[in-house]
Amino acid sequence: MNLLAAALVSYALLSPTGGQVQPAPKPEVVRPTVRKPATVAPTRPVETGPCQIGVIPIAGDLFMVEKFGPFRSLDKYSRTSVAAWALDDLVVSRVRAAAPGIAVKRIPFTREELKSGGREGQKLFSSYRIASDLEDFVRFLAPKVQCERYVMVHRHGGSQREYGIGISQYPFNGPVHLFAMMYIRVYDGTTFALIKEAPALMTEDTFSERLLHYPLGGPSTQLDRAMFPEKPADVANNPALRDGVRTMLTKSLDKTLPALLQRPAPPPSR
Repeated sequence: MNLLAAALVSYALLSPTGGQVQPAPKPEVVRPTVRKPATVAPTRPVETGPCQIGVIPIAGDLFMVEKFGPFRSLDKYSRTSVAAWALDDLVVSRVRAAAPGIAVKRIPFTREELKSGGREGQKLFSSYRIASDLEDFVRFLAPKVQCERYVMVHRHGGSQREYGIGISQYPFNGPVHLFAMMYIRVYDGTTFALIKEAPALMTEDTFSERLLHYPLGGPSTQLDRAMFPEKPADVANNPALRDGVRTMLTKSLDKTLPALLQRPAPPPSR
């Protein structure tokens, strides 16, 4: 039962009439009102048990629309919300798929908490981020759900001007790229030391693969120029852009996560 329904039940139980309007008894026949025992609405079960991997997904609902000029000073950047695409939920599901048999929990946080520490959220997780800033954010969230390890998946800058998740258009009839570039960091749940890290890529991370498949420095696909949205607000309702981003995000996480989440084998006993 959701919070609204629970609130209505509470009101019914606390009100003198049980939340119902009782008709006035007829003068000639007065019968006692028989009240049924109040039933307590079941509450949503709280997720309990140990947490082996806590996921901090910062794919978010932010989609960048980037129209590049012949000079960087002429670049135009817009952003729009794609919350309906549920990209953070997708990130959590891919971590679970990469760690079968392991207790995986999502670590909740608010937009205000993302901006905690006096830093704006976009600046905290920008291409100029400092590793200690990310570690501090994990430390800040850890008391909510104590886990053996924490996996942070956040937006990442490539080798060109693109950043995170979005679409870009180059000048002079240049290409249009849809991109989904993320970075994965795994932290120890006790010391918060960085255990492993890597960009999320769809193929092996080799020099030749980067030249052939990652012209932007991360997962991307070239689209017809007509696919570039006239208005940023049009993005959220475009199934081609949504499915393209979700496909790249799924493939890159499925390719990269297993190796990062694999624990080293214990030394053989003597």
